[in-house]
Amino acid sequence: MDIIQKRSKDVRIDQDVDFSTLIQNPLILKGLSASGYARPSPIQLQAIPLGRLGVDMIAQAKSGTGKTVVFAVIALEAIQLSITSPQALIIAPTREIAIQIKDVVQHLGQYIPQFNCEALIGGLSVQGDIKRLQHCQVVVGTPGRLMALLESKKLSTKTIKLLVMDEADKLMSDTFRQQIKYIYQKLSINKQVVAFSATFTDELLASLNDFVKEPHIVKLTHDLPTLEDSNTNDFYQTIQIYKDKFETTAELLSKVDFYQCMIFVNSFPRAAELATWLTDMGWRSGHICAGLSQEKRISVMEDMRQFKLRVLVCSDLIARGIDIDRVNLVINIDYPQNIETYLHRVGRTGRYGTSGIAINLVATEEDQNFLKSLQKKNVSIPPLPGIYHTWIIKSK
Repeated sequence: MDIIQKRSKDVRIDQDVDFSTLIQNPLILKGLSASGYARPSPIQLQAIPLGRLGVDMIAQAKSGTGKTVVFAVIALEAIQLSITSPQALIIAPTREIAIQIKDVVQHLGQYIPQFNCEALIGGLSVQGDIKRLQHCQVVVGTPGRLMALLESKKLSTKTIKLLVMDEADKLMSDTFRQQIKYIYQKLSINKQVVAFSATFTDELLASLNDFVKEPHIVKLTHDLPTLEDSNTNDFYQTIQIYKDKFETTAELLSKVDFYQCMIFVNSFPRAAELATWLTDMGWRSGHICAGLSQEKRISVMEDMRQFKLRVLVCSDLIARGIDIDRVNLVINIDYPQNIETYLHRVGRTGRYGTSGIAINLVATEEDQNFLKSLQKKNVSIPPLPGIYHTWIIKSK
């Protein structure tokens, strides 16, 4: 299978434009070039100029189309290097997303002298966070840790003039909204606020009204956040007994020409069991779920990005916003609670307009009902076509 194919129109533009038309700072342009970015995607083309003007903005684009680069550039353009305290605050809903954002910002700013970006997340030492804050212009953090540092007055907000909310739909949920409100109120009245999300609803826009002032809206898509040009091919395969899902997964891995694979399950013990079993079968695998220590979670993600692992068994902890370039196969063993999370899952493949496949294993009536709910939302998932039938082990 030819996995790396043409990029979809989600990340293509018709204009003959490069980043030098959007960004003035030559050091940021150098960082973009070193990171592999030559021409802006549609969301970058529309949102970067607005962000650089300093206006409040709500931006929506599909997962994997380059939103992180947008607010990373806005933050880098906004800071003054003569000030060593935080000037931009980026909030992410999960630790893994926060670490990933920090890496992107730091990499794009790698040629800026004395620039530093840090991630402040739960599960790691607060004293370490305090030390990292001593010379840090851009802070990326999760709501709980940021709130704790603000309450203890260890995070100064005097020089923060930009607030970024990534995965805003998640941050506006009941889980985080009060924490976001607390953080927002600790910041200066005169600040720029930008919010990014792959999914946008009227309810989300209404909930963001408390945080943005007369925002400019950048909306590139409608309805559900599926990627265009079928860059993620989505199939299902019926299995008679749940335990056959493990065997079927191993058979798929042995037949599909893939670089790296993410397998989604809903149980922490099941994730650990499957990762161990697949490793014993010859597929070097790791697992990542909320039950792991933060140090272990960081280690597993690093191993995956460095291609030390071929397979990552995971929960919905990393269904959103995680970019692993070589992932071109997603397998759903269990299903999430809602369609939006499912679409985020399958969006882990086909990142930035490239191609991949997602395969859904169906063993129970609950599995079948979930696929029916997708069909009601006009999300079409056909059975595995005949060309793939030899990948599937026959049910007992």
